[in-house]
Amino acid sequence: LHLGNRSLKSLDLLSLLAPGRARQLRLCVLLTQSLCVLPWLEVARRAIDGGADALQLREKDLDGAELLSRAEQLVSLAAPRGVTVFINDRPDIALLSGAHGVHLGQSDLPIARVRELAGSRLLIGVSTSCPREAELAAKSGADLCGVGPMFATTTKHKPQLAGPAYLREYLAHHPHLPHLAIGGITP
Repeated sequence: LHLGNRSLKSLDLLSLLAPGRARQLRLCVLLTQSLCVLPWLEVARRAIDGGADALQLREKDLDGAELLSRAEQLVSLAAPRGVTVFINDRPDIALLSGAHGVHLGQSDLPIARVRELAGSRLLIGVSTSCPREAELAAKSGADLCGVGPMFATTTKHKPQLAGPAYLREYLAHHPHLPHLAIGGITP
């Protein structure tokens, strides 16, 4: 494929298949049963009722079968209400459950490899903590970026906080790439 003077390799083409499909989300609630004071599905229901427009299933210690079951339950609850569902780290579970997307950390599968697997069937979100990571995510075809950590959090140790200054820089350089501020976000 040729575009003017530029030739595209197949991985470049794959990275261009899906970007731009994500909408700007207002509030994404992460769901981990061990951090919930109520059953996780009830927390999801209440989050939707409270206005969350996205939910991310983040269960690092579940086996594949249980994670798939929870993902399917979450999609059944959220999708009919227009709420976007992401599965943390697992594009296979996201595809099988009918989730809208997968969220990847910096040490998870590369965006291009997930795009090879999923094509345009999944939105791909990526956690970023600095401008270099955001630029790489954008060039690699991420549909949205987690930007942070904004503040200290008890859910995941981060030796350095990106803070609101990084969010301002992200918005200046990537005004059209949807984002979510992450890490220590409270009312």
